[in-house]
Amino acid sequence: MNMDDNRYVGFSLGGIQFEYDENKNQKNIEKHGISFKSAARVFFDYDRIEYFDEQESREEDRFDIIGDLSAGSINLFGGNDSTIGNIGKDTVVFVVYTERVKYIRDNKEVEVIRIISARYATSFERGIYYGKY
Repeated sequence: MNMDDNRYVGFSLGGIQFEYDENKNQKNIEKHGISFKSAARVFFDYDRIEYFDEQESREEDRFDIIGDLSAGSINLFGGNDSTIGNIGKDTVVFVVYTERVKYIRDNKEVEVIRIISARYATSFERGIYYGKY
């Protein structure tokens, strides 16, 4: 895929920097009904289950999270804060991400979490989250 075909979006949520490919985000919304901005709320669930995805980490380290979405706001770089997404009744999600050092601010490297995919958790994954399995 040509880099010009990608439209990367960056935003901050609760002091954490995120980014994603807008083309992937649109496909994710169509397929799974959840945006990457809404899915980013999972990082604020203190009970989330997070693990290294060894099978999918051939080219870069990838991680999976099963967790509940929490309320939040976003700040598009240079933009205003706003509430994100409508969260329905089923709020346990499965998110795939990677971490990258994206830029340097005040002589410090800033890690950016790149969201790769997000979907509502399967019944089995919800069972793991709620401690049934």
